[in-house]
Amino acid sequence: MKLGSNKRGQFIVIAALLIAIMIISASAVMFGAVTYFKHERWEEYIIVIDGVKAGTRNVLELSLANYTQALNSSVLKTNLDSWRQDVKKAYSGFGVIFDYSLASGLYSVYGMSLTYSQGLARTWNQQISSSAANATARLNITSVGLNGYSFVSTLFLKMNITDVLWYRGQGQNPGTVGVRVVMYAEGPVFLSNLQKSNFVLFQIGGQNQTFSLVRYYESTGHGSNPALNAYVYELQYSSQNDPGTVTATISVVDNRGIKVTGQATLNTVTA
Repeated sequence: MKLGSNKRGQFIVIAALLIAIMIISASAVMFGAVTYFKHERWEEYIIVIDGVKAGTRNVLELSLANYTQALNSSVLKTNLDSWRQDVKKAYSGFGVIFDYSLASGLYSVYGMSLTYSQGLARTWNQQISSSAANATARLNITSVGLNGYSFVSTLFLKMNITDVLWYRGQGQNPGTVGVRVVMYAEGPVFLSNLQKSNFVLFQIGGQNQTFSLVRYYESTGHGSNPALNAYVYELQYSSQNDPGTVTATISVVDNRGIKVTGQATLNTVTA
C-alpha cells in the first residue's frame, strides 16, 4: 500500500509540473503575441507620421518652385489645403487629422531676415538673395490618442555673388572675366551639383552674356579678398580689357525647381 501511495504521489507531482509548464508556455506565447502586435501597430503609426512629414515637405518643395517661377503667392496655402484632405482620406482607418499654419511676417532664417507672406518669402536682386518656404504642421491620430504632435518644414535656397575676377589675356587671346557665385540649400549646405543649364539667366550690364561654367572648391582667395572656403561656380566670359566694375544679374533654378535671382555691382580683382 505504501508503494502504491508513493506512485500516486509521484504522478500528482509530475502532472502538476506538466500543468505548470503548459501554463508558463501559454503565458509566454500570449505575452509574445500581445507585444508583437503592439510593436507592429506602433510601427504602423510611425510609418504614418513619417509619410505625412515627407508628403508635407514635398508639398512645400513643389509650392516654392511654383511661387519662384510663376509668382503665385497663394500656391502654398492652396496645396496644403488639398494635402490636408488627402491625408484624411489616405489614413482614414487611423483617424489622422492634419492641420497647418504658415509663417507670416519677419523671420531670421540661416542668418538672413526674410519677410514671409502665406508661408513664402523671396529676397531677390541683391548680392545675397534667397527664396524660402516655412510651414508648421500639426498632427493628431485619434485611434491611438496622439494629439498635438507638430513639426516645422522649411525650404531655403540662397545665392551669394561673391566677387569678380579678371584673367589677363596672353598674346592675341582676349582676357576673361569670371563672376563667382556660391549657392546654399537649407542651412550652411553648399550646392555642388549644379550644371550650366541650372543658370537660366546671366546678364552683364543688363545684356545677356554667353558664358562657360567652371566649378571648384575655393580655399586660397584672390588679391585682397579672403578665402571663401566654399564650393564656387564661376561664370566666365571673354573681354578684351579689364572692365574695372561689373554689374551682374544671375538667375539659378536648382534641381528641385526652386529659383533665385541675384544682382551685384562689384569691382574686378586680378586673378
